[in-house]
Amino acid sequence: MQGPQALHPGTQAPQVGASTAYQVDARHDGTLLDSVVGAPPLARKWARDLGGAVSYPVVVDGRVFVTVSSPGGGYGTTLHALDAATGQDAWAPVDLGGTYWWSALAYGGGRLYAQNYDGVLTAFDPARGTRLWSVTLPGQHSFSSPPTFSGGTVYTAGSGSGGTLYAVDAASGAVTWSRSVLNGGNSSPAVTATGVYVSYACEQAFAFDPLSGAPKWRHETGCSGGGGRTPVLADGRVWVRDGAGAAPAVLGAADGAVLGGYRATGDAPAPAFDGRQGYFVDGGVLTERHSRTLEARWTFAGDGQLSTAPLVVNGYVYVGSRTGRLWALNGATGQPVWSTDVGSPVLGPDERNVSQPLTGLGAGAGLVVVPATHQLVAYGR
Repeated sequence: MQGPQALHPGTQAPQVGASTAYQVDARHDGTLLDSVVGAPPLARKWARDLGGAVSYPVVVDGRVFVTVSSPGGGYGTTLHALDAATGQDAWAPVDLGGTYWWSALAYGGGRLYAQNYDGVLTAFDPARGTRLWSVTLPGQHSFSSPPTFSGGTVYTAGSGSGGTLYAVDAASGAVTWSRSVLNGGNSSPAVTATGVYVSYACEQAFAFDPLSGAPKWRHETGCSGGGGRTPVLADGRVWVRDGAGAAPAVLGAADGAVLGGYRATGDAPAPAFDGRQGYFVDGGVLTERHSRTLEARWTFAGDGQLSTAPLVVNGYVYVGSRTGRLWALNGATGQPVWSTDVGSPVLGPDERNVSQPLTGLGAGAGLVVVPATHQLVAYGR
């Protein structure tokens, strides 16, 4: 087993044992330590056909949570809770309602949080599926930014009339602060104890104090528009991408200073980081780069249709393909150590549209969990 990379000064410890947000954790860095998973090869443990497009999984406390678009063509999504050991329902599916087919999840403070397109944010008891509270976020009507839990607060954003970033008390559902942003869509807040970071069209990026919402910095460019891309926090840097044509930028987390740029097309998924090793999918190819020099040290083309944001578990990089293939690679060398046919296309995240929930890989509870179109497939030892 390769094991995790040594941490460098300024980096933060990886998430341990659970996926609690989009791209694993509140930083969206795509990296997890789980001693139960073990080194690949892995075996298929279970698979479920859930009847609609499947979101990224939240994997915690022996359960796998996803949302699924309505299979009948009508608007709305359904929340599913599955037993991680068997893949069977842990509790009955819950209709989340909402316009279109978008919804997203986060976990923290002993609660599961689900948000739909209409801005209805609901907290559930993850053991029983009981609703604990529900709030309709005020002032906006279009919600496509997955929520993030950190430090007793759920952070999310909405758009429609400008854009708004919200901080919601995780215990009660009360909005503790909100701030105007440009323009609130498609950007799950990346959060640490010292900053909340979001990035929208034309790389209009913002940082706020998590407790007060006070602005810390703004990376302003010469244009603005709808939509955004989820930022990634790694190695003291904010990695932002843009769907409006600007070259992706690396910003200093402390002050927003531009530290460099990197190559990625408009639909490239979020990179993942293990210490100072960064993993980038672009144009169907996976490339490893040093987070400071951005030097490319290895590439892996697979079948040329790699599509997912990378997932790093115990130093192994997992990536899926539109052809339905899943690979595991040694993160240090790029050497493929295992691959399997998932059985359905493993699609990349659609950060432009709300025609389905945002999808992505996840891990925890001894599993690597793969949404593959309408299927959810779990692998483990």
